[in-house]
Amino acid sequence: MKKGLSVLAVTLLFVFLLSGCFSNNRNENSQQNVSDGNSGGGTESTEITFLVLDAWAEQAKKVIEAFEAENPDIKVKVEVQPFSQIFEAIEVQMKSGKTSFDVFPVDSPLTTNYAIKGFLAPLDPYFDDSMKTLWLDTALQAGTYNGQLMSAPMNTSSQVLFYNKDLFEQRGVTPPPSDDPSHRWTWEQLVEAAKQLTYDTNDDGTPDIYGFSFDQIDRPYQLLPLGQSLGAEQVISDDGLVSKGYTNSESMVQGSIFYYDLFNTWKVSPKIPQELSRDYFKTGKVAMFLGTTATMHIFKDKINLGVSYHPYFEGKKVVTPTGSWHLGISAYSNKKEAAGKFIQFFSVGKGAEIWLKEYGQIPALKSLLKTLNEQVEPGSIESQVFKIASYEVENTAVLRPRTPGYLEWESILRSAFEDIKNGADPKTALDNAVEIIDKQLVKYKSAVKP
Repeated sequence: MKKGLSVLAVTLLFVFLLSGCFSNNRNENSQQNVSDGNSGGGTESTEITFLVLDAWAEQAKKVIEAFEAENPDIKVKVEVQPFSQIFEAIEVQMKSGKTSFDVFPVDSPLTTNYAIKGFLAPLDPYFDDSMKTLWLDTALQAGTYNGQLMSAPMNTSSQVLFYNKDLFEQRGVTPPPSDDPSHRWTWEQLVEAAKQLTYDTNDDGTPDIYGFSFDQIDRPYQLLPLGQSLGAEQVISDDGLVSKGYTNSESMVQGSIFYYDLFNTWKVSPKIPQELSRDYFKTGKVAMFLGTTATMHIFKDKINLGVSYHPYFEGKKVVTPTGSWHLGISAYSNKKEAAGKFIQFFSVGKGAEIWLKEYGQIPALKSLLKTLNEQVEPGSIESQVFKIASYEVENTAVLRPRTPGYLEWESILRSAFEDIKNGADPKTALDNAVEIIDKQLVKYKSAVKP
């Protein structure tokens, strides 16, 4: 039990710091009436600032160039932040009541949190109902709060099971099928294969090759489908304010026991930090790797790469994770009309096509999803990955929970998974986590409409 509390205790410092971000500023933000500056309709040029992640700054510039060509009276300035600092930068600037940016990236499960805090301006003036139907339902749901569109999708995401063909051949293991989703492996089949693929090459008593690894080893985005496949219909209450009985439901506990067993009972997964998971697969230390489609480009030239569908528990439901970055307008921007025009171009206009070509992520636009395989060579690994991911986002994808306290919920639950990986009792770890989570969610009660 002490082991189960170790990482959770460290996490509390971060969680308590977050508490200061939800205050009376929410009411001040939501009541502020800031008039637009130049809307882009006159001869005078309007400059908006777009906060972007460093990981896709270059690709975003291609979209910006096309937008400026079609809208010569609007200029887009780029402000770059690394992933490790982007959330803090948004929180600090918004709390100050003044932002250096007009358009900023919104991790989709944070839409509710940002909307309640008054960080986001509604996007309904720039997206009519016909435009909203162009997106996947999950993408629209992720960007909507209390019936208003608050963030618009840049793209979406899915996960596939990658595997090292050479390691399978060396061990004489038949690889998972990729021809038909109804033939996908169960988790039980994956474990049996992983046991055969986990072995010690130098007789020192420690495996040098492991059978399986998650990409995001301790993140709820990656791990929620375990409990959901076993029957967890909800992982938080409808109002997003209660985790007890949901995040630690029997199905979630059973999913966490399976997660525990991968590392501690069967020992087919390495106890490594998330930062090393991709390197382990890329260098042949892991035979199977469950990760996002984005990781394909890291591996395809390094190993003999195969791909299959996301596993599920035998006789249970197939569930896959989804959701990605959205775009929002700062509530403090005085150039909302120009910002709205840019987001519309990026999310449902020509910019969406450019973004797909440049960044290569799974599109949220249904029309682009249907033509996804036309972007790549037939029979290539890209074609196989896109075929699988396209099926998953339309048929098996489930969003992360919608709660104003998503940051707190995720951080605390992530610590619980870390402890479970390292040997803590799964039920104890989840029970401890929900007690802490619910104490943090109380502060949002007055802001959530019944």
